[in-house]
Amino acid sequence: MTKKAENKIAGIMRLVVVGVIILAQLFFLALIIRQLKDNSVILYFVLELLAVLAVLGLLDHNQNSSYRAVWLVIILVLPVFGYILYMLWGRAATTGRKSVRTQETLRRTSQFLQQEPEVYAALEQAHPGRKRMASFLIREGFPLYKNACCRYFPLGELQFEQMLKDLEKAERFIFLEYYILAEGKLWDRIYEVLKVKTRQGVEVRLLFDDFGSIITLPNDFIQQLKKEGIQALAFNPVHRYISRLYINYRNHQKIAIIDGNIGYTGGTNLADEYANIYPKYGHWKDTAIRLEGDAVWSLTVTFLQMWETENRKQEDYCQYQPTVNIPGDGFYQPFSDGPVNNPHNPAETTYRQLISNAREYVYITTPYLVIDDAMAETLSTVAKAGTDVRIITPKIYDHWYVHMVTRSNYGRLMESGVRIWEYSPGYIHAKTIISDDDQAITGSINMDYRSFNLQFENGVWICGAPVLKEIKEDILATIAVSEEIDLESWKRRPWWVKFLQNFLRLFAPLF
Repeated sequence: MTKKAENKIAGIMRLVVVGVIILAQLFFLALIIRQLKDNSVILYFVLELLAVLAVLGLLDHNQNSSYRAVWLVIILVLPVFGYILYMLWGRAATTGRKSVRTQETLRRTSQFLQQEPEVYAALEQAHPGRKRMASFLIREGFPLYKNACCRYFPLGELQFEQMLKDLEKAERFIFLEYYILAEGKLWDRIYEVLKVKTRQGVEVRLLFDDFGSIITLPNDFIQQLKKEGIQALAFNPVHRYISRLYINYRNHQKIAIIDGNIGYTGGTNLADEYANIYPKYGHWKDTAIRLEGDAVWSLTVTFLQMWETENRKQEDYCQYQPTVNIPGDGFYQPFSDGPVNNPHNPAETTYRQLISNAREYVYITTPYLVIDDAMAETLSTVAKAGTDVRIITPKIYDHWYVHMVTRSNYGRLMESGVRIWEYSPGYIHAKTIISDDDQAITGSINMDYRSFNLQFENGVWICGAPVLKEIKEDILATIAVSEEIDLESWKRRPWWVKFLQNFLRLFAPLF
C-alpha cells in the first residue's frame, strides 16, 4: 500500500469517527426529546418556547438572509429538535473561547496595520474613482500600499517554480499557510528546501487547516516536521470541538511569505493537482500572484494572527517587517476576513462594490457560484445597465451537490444579460474578479456562502497596476477554451434536475 493511500485511509477513519459521534449525538437528542414529550410536558413546552424565541431572534438577526431562512425552516419543521441543532451548529461563530480569542488577537494586533496618509492621497489623485473601495478597506483595518509590485501566474505550476526559487533564497524566515497540504511530488520538493533552510538557521513555520488536510497527511505529520526544526500547527483540529462541529470554522487562506519581502497568494494549495502533476479533474486551471515590497507586511500580519489564534502565544510582529524598498508600479491592498467578523466581513462587500462600480465590464472566475439573492441582484442590475458581465465556472466538478447549486443560479443571471461559461478542459479553481482595466481582486475567496461567511479568507485588491492587463488577457484566453451556457438549453434540463437543484439551493448556506 502506498503512503498516499495510507494517509487517505487514516483520514477517512478520522472522518468516520467524527460522523459516528455526530450520529450518536443526533440519536440521543431524538431519544431525549421523545422522553421529554412523553414524560415531561412542562420541560418540552419550555423547549418549544425557546424554539419560538430562536425564530424571533433569527428574524431580528443581522446574519445573511439565506442562512437565516434555512434555520427558520429547520426550526419550524422540527421545533424542539431543530432548536437544539441550531444551538449546537447554527449560531454564528462569534462566541466561544476560540472565537473570543481570535477577536482579541485581531483587536490587539490592529496597531500593526496603520494607513500612511500620503499613500491614500496618491490614490485619490491617480484614481479618484476608486477611492471608495480603498477607503472602505482602510476603515476595516487594511492599509493601502504603493511601494510594491506584483507578478501574475496564470497556472499553479508556474507559481510553484518561482516560489521554490524564492524559498531557496530565504535568509530570515518562511511562513506557509494553506487550507490543503498533501504529501506528493510538489510537497517533497518544498519539504527538501525547508529542511535545508532550517539547518541554515532560517525560521520556518507551516500552518494548515486540519479539516482541509484530513485525508492527505499522516497522523504524525507535525511530529515529523518538528524533528526537522520546522514549526507546524493544524488549524482548528476537528476532534477538539466536536460538540459544536466546527467544520465551518475553517482556515481557507492561502499565503506564502519569504523574509517579509516576498508574498504569494491566490487559489492554489500545496498539493500535486494544483501544479498539474496529475490530472485529478483534467487540466487544473488556477492562478496566483507574487507581491514584493511593503504590501507583503499585511500578509505577514494575517499569517501571525492566525498562528496566534491556534498557538495561544503572543508574537513579536516587528521582527518580521519588510527590509527592502521596492519602487511601486500600482496600488495594492491585502485584506482578510473570517466568521468572527460576521456580519462585517469585507470579502463580500468588496466584491459587491467592485461589481456595482463597473462601467465597461466585469469578469469573474470562481469554482463555485453559490450566491444569495443580494449578490444575484447586484450582478443582474449591473448587466441590465449595459455592463459586460462574464462568469467562468467549472464544467468538471469536485462536489456534485455544489455544482448543482452553481448551475441552478445560471438562469436568473443569464435572463438579466450575464454571460456564463464553463471551463471545458478540466477544473477551474481560480478566484479572480476584474473590472474596467483598472481594478481587480484575487486570493482565496470563492463566490459562495462559505467564503463570504463561514471561513477565514484572504485577498488582494489591485488598482492601476500593469499586472491587470495580464489578468484580463488570461481570463479572455480561458473564455476562448470554455463552453458558453445557452439560456434556452438551460431551461430544458430534466424536471428532476430542476427539483434537485431547487432543493439543494434552499440548503446551500449549510454546504
